[in-house]
Amino acid sequence: MTAMLDPLLPTELDRPWSARDGETVREMVARAHRIAARLAPDGRRIVLACKHAQAFVPGLFGAWLAGATVELLPNTQAGTLDRVDGDPGVAYVLHDVADRRARSAKAIFVPEIEALPAIAAPAAAPPAPAVVLSTSGTTEAPRYVGKTLAQLVDESAALAGVFPAARCVMSTVPLSHLYGLTFGVVLALRGGARIVSHDALLPGDVAACLAREDVDFLVSTPAHLRAMVSAAMPRGLRVLSSAARMPADLARALVAAHAWHVTDLLGSTETGAFATRDATGGAWRPLPGVTVSAPDGKLAVASAWAGGARVELDDRIELTADGGFHHVGRASELLKIAGKRAATHAIEATVRAVPGVADAAIVVHDAPGKEPRTALAIVAAPGATPARDAIAAAIRHDFDAVFVPRIVKLVPHIPRNERGKLDPAALRAALGLASDHIALHRVADGRYTAALAADLIFFRGHFAAQAILPGAVLIDRVVWAAARAEWPALGGLRGLRRLRFHKPVFAGQALAVNLTLRDARVMFEVSCGDDVVASGQLVVD
Repeated sequence: MTAMLDPLLPTELDRPWSARDGETVREMVARAHRIAARLAPDGRRIVLACKHAQAFVPGLFGAWLAGATVELLPNTQAGTLDRVDGDPGVAYVLHDVADRRARSAKAIFVPEIEALPAIAAPAAAPPAPAVVLSTSGTTEAPRYVGKTLAQLVDESAALAGVFPAARCVMSTVPLSHLYGLTFGVVLALRGGARIVSHDALLPGDVAACLAREDVDFLVSTPAHLRAMVSAAMPRGLRVLSSAARMPADLARALVAAHAWHVTDLLGSTETGAFATRDATGGAWRPLPGVTVSAPDGKLAVASAWAGGARVELDDRIELTADGGFHHVGRASELLKIAGKRAATHAIEATVRAVPGVADAAIVVHDAPGKEPRTALAIVAAPGATPARDAIAAAIRHDFDAVFVPRIVKLVPHIPRNERGKLDPAALRAALGLASDHIALHRVADGRYTAALAADLIFFRGHFAAQAILPGAVLIDRVVWAAARAEWPALGGLRGLRRLRFHKPVFAGQALAVNLTLRDARVMFEVSCGDDVVASGQLVVD
């Protein structure tokens, strides 16, 4: 074996780690060495885009043995992989999608790496950072967070003292998410559990996989778990839920239907896991090694496996006398209309309690020239037709009348991404609303792309004959958003210098943003194809 990997491995190396084929830990590490031989010596920047644990785990270990930092993507959609393939800074893309084998010279199909010799001299020390992950980007542009191998090991050691060792672990959360990586790979492997590789999406497929592999620990999200309530499932599982708020009614339904014991986990990419609670209710309890505080009511977390520095999050909490806390909600989820305030999750919980409603999501519709109002998407329970009047009455009973939606639309499902989080742009599209979200994607250091949807709300009323993007929006929603994503520690924006708008920006265009930080100034250039459309400097604190 290799000393670098020892803290991540169980003591018994000849026990199976893969639920699919019974491969032992020793055999998997040998495969990781063969992958390292394929990558060395020029594999310094490697993207890991494997969806299945059977390829993901040896791919991860192999990259580390080759001395490389591993970059994990927000998703493994074809468009994302195409962007990565076009990034000249990426040496290799490890993947397990058979039809991508011939599409890129840098793409390496992990399942075929079998016949190469083991690397003679693996890296003597782990790369720093060992892995780079992206935040979800649901409320802003995705940001990238590095984790050292020591941080991953220390976090899993703390979690091992809280969660009993599992026999077999299945994660419906992508392993490229820190939550999936921590519980679906690192904690499971070091505890000696078998890890399930699967393609299960529908509840029936998940149930079959749980039963076939004798899974006793399921790692999932509220969105995935809600679909499992009414399906026939194995009973008595331990279930961990994170990535979004677990509604108490959903937790109680899972207990009643399947006798599942559901633990709710609170965490973030920046901090790692930091608190748990019984999902049916009660206060949150910080994990060992974590300090939680509430300056001005805002959640701040300091953990040993995130460098010990205090990280302030977008959440609002109330501390309890016994060291726990109640989660009040995210600041970004607070609706403000006509001077009134309400939390989206509270309104959605009220709507889900209306007979015939299976799921719901609410957004603010802020059309130019009009007062903001809410719009609501609902999913009907099988065979039911929820009454709009009943929904309005339920909201009016618990909240001010300004939160009663003008738009109520029945949709087949609430759009959520593969991490189980709400997809705001897709929800607005499903409701027929113009989007105010500009999708930013980081392609390299200081380089971003931005896609401008044809229905972007900022095009409305701005030269109707041929709508163009206002310059203020280009600076605020594209350039400044990219700068803050690239350098999270930046202070406020103090001013602009040498600002030039060279060409107009139209709906549907794709933009490239290049940024350089120098002496409290961010130099930027925005281009479309071969044409520069804007340039200048941001003066920051």
